[in-house]
Amino acid sequence: MITLDHVSYKYPDGNLALDDISLHLTAGRCYCLSGPNGCGKSTLFRILNGLSFATAGSYLLNGEEITEKKLRDKAFAASFHRSIGYIMQNTEVQLFTRSVEDEIAFGLYQMGLPEEEVTARVEKYIALLGLESLRHRAPFNLSGGEKKRTALAAILAMEPPVLIMDEPLSGLDEDGQIWVTDFIQSLKTPDRLLLIATHNKDLISTIADETIYMTKDHSLL
Repeated sequence: MITLDHVSYKYPDGNLALDDISLHLTAGRCYCLSGPNGCGKSTLFRILNGLSFATAGSYLLNGEEITEKKLRDKAFAASFHRSIGYIMQNTEVQLFTRSVEDEIAFGLYQMGLPEEEVTARVEKYIALLGLESLRHRAPFNLSGGEKKRTALAAILAMEPPVLIMDEPLSGLDEDGQIWVTDFIQSLKTPDRLLLIATHNKDLISTIADETIYMTKDHSLL
């Protein structure tokens, strides 16, 4: 589903963030991305989400090269963003509506889904993430674990075939980490690609089909 072919990225000041990264990631597998702070994981995720663009090499999603020019086309951009769901390390920055159910519905309305489908998916993912008692709460009033579940529900409701997660256990207590780990396990299906950045060795040993190691010199081992 995802191919990176000799991708490099340099900041405008000339500093290197990624150096000759080549990857082929397929559906039905869970990849864990590990490496020291500052090695380029966040930059790689920005490229995969179309927020930054490689200064060398190419990025293909389902065989289609993703470029800054193509993403200026609204129809292409909409299709691209429906294909990839991104859960940030700090999920609080992803939450901005008045209630949990509004948070889940927002992306569905942006996709242009009919009212009946929006309602059905909101109910489905509220139940799946155990958010029934929180549905009318404002997201900024939730605990860290509740915010994480709300962000997951909002992204999963759009049913993207690619799910990218940055440090999903960050900020969670032991019970929350166990819950999220088990939930990620349940997301492993033949038609979904999971890519997860984490330093947590227990999470890697539990969920990873393959581990990708980035080095401090911004390349892969």
